[in-house]
Amino acid sequence: MKKPKPIKTPSLGVNAKSYMWGEPLLKIAQHCEEIAIQHDLTVTINVPFTEIYRIAQACPHLHINAQGVDAIEPGGKMGAVLPEMVKEAGADGVILNHAARPMTLSEVVKCIQRCKEIGLHTMVCVDNVEECRMMASLHPTGLIVEQTALIGTGIIADEAYLRSTCEAIRAIDSNIIISQGAGIKNGNDIYRNIKLGSETGGGASGIFCAEDPIAAIDDFVEGILRARKDFGGRTVE
Repeated sequence: MKKPKPIKTPSLGVNAKSYMWGEPLLKIAQHCEEIAIQHDLTVTINVPFTEIYRIAQACPHLHINAQGVDAIEPGGKMGAVLPEMVKEAGADGVILNHAARPMTLSEVVKCIQRCKEIGLHTMVCVDNVEECRMMASLHPTGLIVEQTALIGTGIIADEAYLRSTCEAIRAIDSNIIISQGAGIKNGNDIYRNIKLGSETGGGASGIFCAEDPIAAIDDFVEGILRARKDFGGRTVE
């Protein structure tokens, strides 16, 4: 299987959730494609399953994440999402265990294994230090660290939370990409999180509920570019 695109940090994450789809989402993706090319920046866009192929065809420089997959093999299952399906549609990776799509530990283990087999990045959502340790031991591509209670609130995690969760992950696997999320409102929030150990920055409601989503994305990018200049980055295969 073809390997997924390498990820350069710090990267931008744009999470469409179910806020947008079709032509409006394609326009957002095309703007992100321009950003990725102009700034040599990894831009990850998490899109509904129906939009993976459309955006992959139009925006080859973006990293496209499916918003989940199921721990199944090819066969007689119906209504589930097979990892091979999203891979062939053009996804580079998947989001696992998001608060809106929680999974059992056994499901996460199986999905990470299956995604690695077929060449998909795995980004696993965690809520606290204990979950950071547990999921880091599975060696996914990245961990999305966010307190469930802060998602969509516009309130970012405090410094103690950021430092303790980053330290817990680094102690187990220093190659895992750490994405500190939840409550991000602007580029300054992203810059601050990267300064404290995050390697990505972005949002969902902070972008798609903004009066001007394009302007919100541009503000996020400004924070990421400042952080890259001040703190550097790395490439993860």
